[in-house]
Amino acid sequence: MIFISAKLESIVQIDDMTRIDATSSFVSPNEAAITLVEIEPEAGSGFIDVTTDKYLDWVYDTAGDKVASVRITTDGAPVTKTYSLSVLSVADDRLFSNDSDIVSHENDLFRFLREGRVSFIDIHRVAQSLILDYLDQTNVTNIDGSRVEKDDIYEIKEVKEWSKFLTLSLMFESVANEVEDIFSVKARKYRNMAKEVSARASVKIGDSTNAKPDQNLDLRSARIVRR
Repeated sequence: MIFISAKLESIVQIDDMTRIDATSSFVSPNEAAITLVEIEPEAGSGFIDVTTDKYLDWVYDTAGDKVASVRITTDGAPVTKTYSLSVLSVADDRLFSNDSDIVSHENDLFRFLREGRVSFIDIHRVAQSLILDYLDQTNVTNIDGSRVEKDDIYEIKEVKEWSKFLTLSLMFESVANEVEDIFSVKARKYRNMAKEVSARASVKIGDSTNAKPDQNLDLRSARIVRR
């Protein structure tokens, strides 16, 4: 039997490189050897031979829901498995920070990029999720009681510093391999800076296309001012 196992990001930003990695795919002992590995990054785009490396680095130039396929051939009919991912525009991704924000603090950051990536956009997205989770856990909601999502943050600049330091801490945590190595020390430093920023943050919540926000949240006192 042919067992296809691919690793890929579920969310990708347009024009950002991502990797579709099928190196974990394998065949059972009674199956013939793999002769061909192909990846189609998007339905209808055509399969690309990746037999040598078994992965494909790709950049999507249009936004939308995509279906990537991995096809493996031995001595019989090929087996194909599909995977879904979403490609977002910069505006729809609405990340709270970007690489230019963090490079100003650590100018050699790009040497820590994981294989298959040319940016830390994926880490900025994790930081965004952590900030939104924090607001949820502290019972910060929209006026109708619903969870605050990225589009409900009225002005991104108010959470940019928070996101920037969280991203830096996450990045150094990912490369640290000892409790007190330089990377773990940096990770702890930036985590503390993120906490300090969040403790004194003032966040406006509401549709950014409106003339004014629905509410103004001062995290120092957890005081919400309704508009």
